[in-house]
Amino acid sequence: MAKRKRKKPPDNADHGPVERHQHGIYVPVETKTAGVVALRNVTVDPISTYHRRGSISNQQFLAADHFAARFRQAQLTAAYAKMRFNDLPLGEPNLNALDAIQAAKQHVRSALDFVGFPLAKILEHVVGHSHTAGSWTGVNNSNRPEQDGMAALRLALDGLRKYYRL
Repeated sequence: MAKRKRKKPPDNADHGPVERHQHGIYVPVETKTAGVVALRNVTVDPISTYHRRGSISNQQFLAADHFAARFRQAQLTAAYAKMRFNDLPLGEPNLNALDAIQAAKQHVRSALDFVGFPLAKILEHVVGHSHTAGSWTGVNNSNRPEQDGMAALRLALDGLRKYYRL
């Protein structure tokens, strides 16, 4: 009769190379397995990364964070997948929720109108859809797209800061 192999207690999770941790802020999060901790990147969106690097000021970050919250509330971002099927709404949608979505859409439109046409597009691209400033179509023909995109983003965030009176 063969011996059974004993299960080993779980090792600490492999969190990748040290160099990976230099490019973001990682927060330890408990997992279901006792003694194993996962790391969650809290600087996923470009705005928080730009703020952490010191590329944008605190007021610009607060304005962008408020605008991003309204952008998500207005449901203008792409929803790639549902995690659970029971999240699907049943029956008639709530009228209060529809009113809140419409108010958020109106808020986003008025903020973008206040900032103006060329800069409103970079706000929508970077803050709303979480793309980098260098990937904006307004700097496609530039020799330095990252630097020119950041300059345009700072101008747009200054306009947004004035809109929110920060």
